[in-house]
Amino acid sequence: TAPAQSGPDTQDKPSNINSNTQAAKHSTRKIKRALSPRQVRALETLLTGPCSREKLDRVTGASNGPNVIMQLRRRGITIQCRMEGHIDRDGIAGRHGVYWLPDSERQRIGSLKLLGD
Repeated sequence: TAPAQSGPDTQDKPSNINSNTQAAKHSTRKIKRALSPRQVRALETLLTGPCSREKLDRVTGASNGPNVIMQLRRRGITIQCRMEGHIDRDGIAGRHGVYWLPDSERQRIGSLKLLGD
């Protein structure tokens, strides 16, 4: 489902944010080491818009996408998450995470040239 909000810093921001999964702001902190290939693939995907945990697993080649997100957060990258409900193929209700980068973090990643040219 698409976010219901609009505006410059809410373009990709969903309305049902899980505050327990938000990273602290690290806007002035630099990332000193090179990113791993999985981390690069995750960031490239997040720069295109919100990404579900399942999609993150596929694009990173990891079986634990939230671990890749945790690694990026520990490096000072702000990644936010919302939990969305779903019904699985057996008709059972569940929830899954959808990750996104705030607009300010997208700009910072571009200015740090983390992903090359």
